Amino acid sequence: MKGFYQDIFCQSSSLNGKPELSMNESEEEGSDISGEVLISLLFIFGIYKIVNALLAEYNMILTKRCAIHFTYHEMFQYRIDHYFSTCKLAKPTLLLSATFVLIVTGASLLTIVSGNSVSTSTWMTWTYVADPGTHADAEGTAVRFVSFCITIGGMLIFALMIGIISEAINEKVDGLKKGKSRVIEADHTLILGWSDKSLAIIEQIALANESEGGGCIVVLANDDKEEMERMLQLALGSPTHSLSLLGTNVVFRSGNPLLEHELLKVSVAMARAIIVLSIPHVDSDEADSIILRQVLAIKAIEKVSCHVVVEMQDIDNSNLVQLVHLSNTEVVVTHDIIGRLMIQCARQPGLAYFLESLLGFEGSEFYLNSWKELFGQTFLQITCRFDDAVVVGVKLANGEVCINPENDYVIQEGDKILCLAEDNDTYSVNEDGHNLSEDKVPTISVVKRNNEKLLFCGWRRDMADMITQLDLYVEKGSELWLFNTVLSQERMALLKDKDNKDELKTKNLTIKNVVGNPIVRRNLRRLHAVDEYGKRTGESITLDEFRSILILSDGDAPNMESSDSRSLASSLIIQDLQRELIAEKKENNKSSLLNKTDERCNTVSEILETRTRSLLQVAGCKGYVMSNYIISLWLAQVAEDRDINVVLGELLSAEGCETYIRDISYYLDLKKKKKQSFWDVALLARQRREVAVGYKPKEMNWPQALRYIINPSNKASPRKWKEGDSVLVFAFD
Repeated sequence: MKGFYQDIFCQSSSLNGKPELSMNESEEEGSDISGEVLISLLFIFGIYKIVNALLAEYNMILTKRCAIHFTYHEMFQYRIDHYFSTCKLAKPTLLLSATFVLIVTGASLLTIVSGNSVSTSTWMTWTYVADPGTHADAEGTAVRFVSFCITIGGMLIFALMIGIISEAINEKVDGLKKGKSRVIEADHTLILGWSDKSLAIIEQIALANESEGGGCIVVLANDDKEEMERMLQLALGSPTHSLSLLGTNVVFRSGNPLLEHELLKVSVAMARAIIVLSIPHVDSDEADSIILRQVLAIKAIEKVSCHVVVEMQDIDNSNLVQLVHLSNTEVVVTHDIIGRLMIQCARQPGLAYFLESLLGFEGSEFYLNSWKELFGQTFLQITCRFDDAVVVGVKLANGEVCINPENDYVIQEGDKILCLAEDNDTYSVNEDGHNLSEDKVPTISVVKRNNEKLLFCGWRRDMADMITQLDLYVEKGSELWLFNTVLSQERMALLKDKDNKDELKTKNLTIKNVVGNPIVRRNLRRLHAVDEYGKRTGESITLDEFRSILILSDGDAPNMESSDSRSLASSLIIQDLQRELIAEKKENNKSSLLNKTDERCNTVSEILETRTRSLLQVAGCKGYVMSNYIISLWLAQVAEDRDINVVLGELLSAEGCETYIRDISYYLDLKKKKKQSFWDVALLARQRREVAVGYKPKEMNWPQALRYIINPSNKASPRKWKEGDSVLVFAFD
């Protein structure tokens, strides 16, 4: 039956004179019609959007041209520039628009010259644009000409596309190089800012992380990321003192640390400690005000729970942080620390080596731990309870840190023992401790301290603070001579810091002003005091009459190398002049007085660049303080444990427990007993309420004795003590 109806349909079609069409051919014809309609609608819609945008631009031109005279070319340039500046997708949008116009134009021309349908012409146009070789099959002069034009346009389009893609990739790579991506880290140390202290801080934190298998340090600063990475690579490959990361990963990011979104980019809320570095080469007050804003920016992020170590320059600005009630912030005042350190090192030769070793993570450092085995025992009883550590104090349960407490203080539950040890896992409580000796310390007659004369070469902004600190150490009637290039008329104003400080008043010191250049030999030959008007007072002095000489870094020097060069030159000239004065007085039969004076004279230079250390050793300059390096060590120590800031601050203060270098005769009567262990000496020191932390044999210089001066090994083994051996202690006087 089905075949019958098909035959009738075919006969009917033949009678009507129409060709026979299958069902598939009908479907294909309907699909072609739909494609033609769809492509035509797309062409119309695209042309409409482009024409509409052009008409909008044209109407704006007509409106503006009524008020301003310009050419259409100028207006076109202006609008293109504005569009590229304000629209991130300007380049791809224009590229797509140009491609669309090319395809519409090419398809229309091909439809006219070839007679093909719109859809077919559109597809052929696309193939000519995408693949230049496809137009080779075109037939007919007109078709070939149109195909050739479309192919040339396609080549230009794809050349532009490759250029845009390449530029986008380069921008992305450059952005990664500049450090704009987010940091995905946790439990890392975050350093905000970049200065000459940064590399030393990174080195010390890497040493602290060594026992944990390494860690992560993130640096966020305004400096260029590639430049910071270059400086780190130079330090890692240095032939003299190469920096070692010891498994620690260092990540750099460029950005403004004052902005909240930049802080969030470096995972500030996940950091274990934050170090905020002061801005170099900026006025102290301005730098400290920027630091305050930085701290407030950190406080604004609620999820930040770690402690923040802040480097400030002026001691008078340190209370700014307290005004905003930031309990998790530890302030380290750079100039104040260096000033106190230089004063103490000038009064005790060798103290700089001890403090530098104490502050670094390379040897022994401070650790706080709770030990249940020691609860209920007195501080005297726990003095020798660690074979590989030295007990120096206690952190009470209320948070107060007490260095060198009374012997009868009983360790309570919740107290933490403050020890000097190589690492937090290298020491433990021994079983028996050390038997308390029945020996008594020898009776030492109190020697009355005489007034003294000291010399400061150079000028610092915090000179008034240094003088105030020094005034607490010396006896009444002592003299301080200030020798620098600052005119005497200007010094009083500088000491008052532009009226930001009260007038300087001293109880024990008398200040003498000398104007001259510390690196000019004839100015150092004999120092002549001047009054406030610059006229000589008639008082003069030579270098051999001073007990201590401090050479301060030159704040006006263009860089650290220049400042260190001047300090080195001053030190060499002073040493040479002292030798000349010694020779002259020996000729005048005054050698006895001379030798006494020469033994007491101690010259200490402030050095900023660590690379200058080797030059000082070559030149024979033994007294120096690596100021920037010591501050870096201090910041790294406090970043690891915020309680250490209180400990170090007290050890460098004129009040409280300080660091002293005692002669062994202070504890042992060598005529009666010479062979004693270090624990015996430590227990004898407790009779004077002092904490012995190490010793220096007489036959060794300070660099050679670094393994003995802090937490020596074999503390229970007896050794033969000699006259001239020194013991390093923490004591109140």
